[in-house]
Amino acid sequence: MNEPLLGIFWFVADASGITHLLVRSCPLDTAELYGDRLTFPHGHYDTWEAWRRRALPLPAPALRPIVVATEYDAWPRGRIVFERPPSRFVIYADRQLLAPVRLARVLTAFALPQEQTSVCPDLHYSRAKRLPPESTAGDRA
Repeated sequence: MNEPLLGIFWFVADASGITHLLVRSCPLDTAELYGDRLTFPHGHYDTWEAWRRRALPLPAPALRPIVVATEYDAWPRGRIVFERPPSRFVIYADRQLLAPVRLARVLTAFALPQEQTSVCPDLHYSRAKRLPPESTAGDRA
């Protein structure tokens, strides 16, 4: 299994309704200590703006028009942290991202062990566009 990662993520929908997962992550050994938690040291706003300005490579270059045309908080997003103790990963996200197909994509993208991962809807991330209904065919990494 790959090493688990911490980070931030978004789901964005293109003009054809296909939902894409955008991720920025780091391994635990480069994470930032925040109280009793380890967290990814960069925020959603800073990352989105860096992608917009081309200061960071966009993980899916074909999605550049979406990043340029919208604000960072227009799309449902989330964050993964590691709590020490109890030695578990926590996914904080917009409630619509916690549906089984999308949650599975997040677990895979961050190599999170399901038995050591908790999920928490977070109102901080909930002021976003509604995504098309989840499906296994209409979503892309």
